[in-house]
Amino acid sequence: MENLFEGSFTYPQGFADLVKQTPAYRAEYRGMNETLHDIAQFGLDPLRDQKVIAPTDAELETLEDPDKIAAEKYTTLCKEFEGQPEFLALHALTIAAARRSNPPPIARAIFLAMWQEHGDFLMDRLDVRWQLSALQTFRDYGENEVQRRCASELTVFFGLIKLYETERRYSGFKAKQPFDLDTRTRSNLPLGMTPYSIKNGDLDRNLLGMIWITAETDPVLRPLACHLLTSINRERGSIFRRFRLMRRELKKRRAQK
Repeated sequence: MENLFEGSFTYPQGFADLVKQTPAYRAEYRGMNETLHDIAQFGLDPLRDQKVIAPTDAELETLEDPDKIAAEKYTTLCKEFEGQPEFLALHALTIAAARRSNPPPIARAIFLAMWQEHGDFLMDRLDVRWQLSALQTFRDYGENEVQRRCASELTVFFGLIKLYETERRYSGFKAKQPFDLDTRTRSNLPLGMTPYSIKNGDLDRNLLGMIWITAETDPVLRPLACHLLTSINRERGSIFRRFRLMRRELKKRRAQK
């Protein structure tokens, strides 16, 4: 394949320009403050029992612009959370507010109250997609440095896993299939970095261990962060499990010599 980027930047305008294009820099939803207030005006507890009634397709077609109007954004979220507690739809709306500039203070207050007072309820019902979205939101709404720093580290961590594992799919190898030790090339790593030692390297252990220790110190973030890290530990199709299998094979080969 022709190298279209030979001698130039992968991102010609630099990284600051990329950041300006992310949702965090988009204009805030109109009426977000009022919408959040109306939904939560009687407190959070009742919303745990109230089931979401999804809008009909005809009602969705009449929406003016769910990408700009908070009440309409909530309507689309109700479609996604049909039959589930309204608590979850409100939680999703606070996350949507965080993805735009100048989220109203009530969005942060509701989000934090949900995790401080109803964390177990959320952990029992949110799928991985929304768990990761909540984690990212702690980066913006966190009430202390530990929450913001740990959420930032984990957001980057899971984002890089997603990028790497997506590229890996084009290798022809299944997620649970480690690479063949005999196919390694001698090409250099980017920026002159030293390759990770499969046999003796501790980069993976240090990386995961440091994040875990930080996450454990905050009682509000801990259930979410440690659950996601534990999920990585259980995952049989991750880069960490493949390295473990490759390390085992390498040690087996050397023991047989």
